Amino acid sequence: MNTITVNIGYLILGTTFSWSSPMLMKLQLSNADASTVASTISLGGMLGPFVSGVVLDRLGRKGTTALSVGLVTASYLLLTVGGSILVLAAGRFLAGISFGIIFSAVPMYIAEISEDSVRGVLNTISMISIASGSLVMFAVGPLVSYELIHYMMLGLCVLFFLLFPILPESPYYLTKTNQTKRATDVLSWLREGRTASCVEKEIQFIKKTIMEQEEQKGSVMTLFALPGNRRAFTICCTLVSLQQLTGITMILFYLQKIFEMTGTAISSSTCSVIVGITKFGAAFLCPVGVKYFGYKTPMMASIFGSALGMGGLSVFFFLQSYNVDISSLSWLPLLSVITYILSFISGFGNIPWALTGELFPSNVKSIATCLITALSSILMFATGKLFPDLIQLIGTDCLFLACSVFCGISLAYVAVCVEETSGLSLVQIQELLSGKKREDLLLEQPK
Repeated sequence: MNTITVNIGYLILGTTFSWSSPMLMKLQLSNADASTVASTISLGGMLGPFVSGVVLDRLGRKGTTALSVGLVTASYLLLTVGGSILVLAAGRFLAGISFGIIFSAVPMYIAEISEDSVRGVLNTISMISIASGSLVMFAVGPLVSYELIHYMMLGLCVLFFLLFPILPESPYYLTKTNQTKRATDVLSWLREGRTASCVEKEIQFIKKTIMEQEEQKGSVMTLFALPGNRRAFTICCTLVSLQQLTGITMILFYLQKIFEMTGTAISSSTCSVIVGITKFGAAFLCPVGVKYFGYKTPMMASIFGSALGMGGLSVFFFLQSYNVDISSLSWLPLLSVITYILSFISGFGNIPWALTGELFPSNVKSIATCLITALSSILMFATGKLFPDLIQLIGTDCLFLACSVFCGISLAYVAVCVEETSGLSLVQIQELLSGKKREDLLLEQPK
């Protein structure tokens, strides 16, 4: 039930992130106003991680999650009643703060309540809920009134808060705040079927880990003091930056507009629904891939497919710009976007955030995730806001070609620089990032 509650939060996030494509079509704003409203969520996303960093150790992981959903509820209330650009932008700004908090806090929360063997799968399964939210927005949004879709989203927010009391607090947070008895009770519930001695052993391990990490108080200086932390930060920052540079925000924010630009016979709303279904199906591939192949291989396969998808869009718009007869290629834009979304969501769209939740020790984890999410939001704002300008400056074909090239750069980076950490404990991950070989760590595991 706790997984269901968290995933309702992710589902709401998915609808929020995909709001721009169908709703801006209903509002019929100018290009400048549309890009402002669409990208304002990213401005809030820059602030959200810092809010998370302030409240995470005060409200706890559970309380911080409630705060994020409370903000997105306020966002939908503003979007429902607002008609001016200022009110719409304010609503999207609040949604962005919520987005920044969720991506900073929830991966950490999942990493702290789950066992090593399933941590990777649980951290990637959230994409199913995000994709479900996108599907709801793409499929239902064009068919119902502007107000009704927001009432539906507010209903999901109410459902989250009805289930919220069932959500457990992190045993790490409870132990850190000297609530050992409560931490033991929560861990016993989470590890249902385990003996009391096993639970007590894990509690002692948590205490030892917290004690060791608190000897070095978490700060920005601490984050960069140790080689393992520096390497983790570099990997995560590079991955979330490359996510944006491969074009995901431009595709999701302007999906219907892109299909309109192609001039294909299939309506833009129909294409959006097909893409939403594809995104939903692709979300199931990520946890399966991580379970059987770890993080690295699914991520590389995902990036390769994303490069093909962006390359296909670039070819179509290149032929269109030179007035080549493309009537026989009307299927290519939809196939290219489906290929891109299917590939991106099945690995590269989610795995970097799972890594962010598990590569850092707890004393610097909140600081690291705060900075990484803020960086992602800055680039998301830039790509979302500048999309119309970039089309005018370099052309649609060159823009999508650049995204395909960045996919190639991402593939090379993952192959050379990213370590496989799935199945390792948090301590083993730190040793791996500090230079120890994965094979040696696996040999050290108790039989």
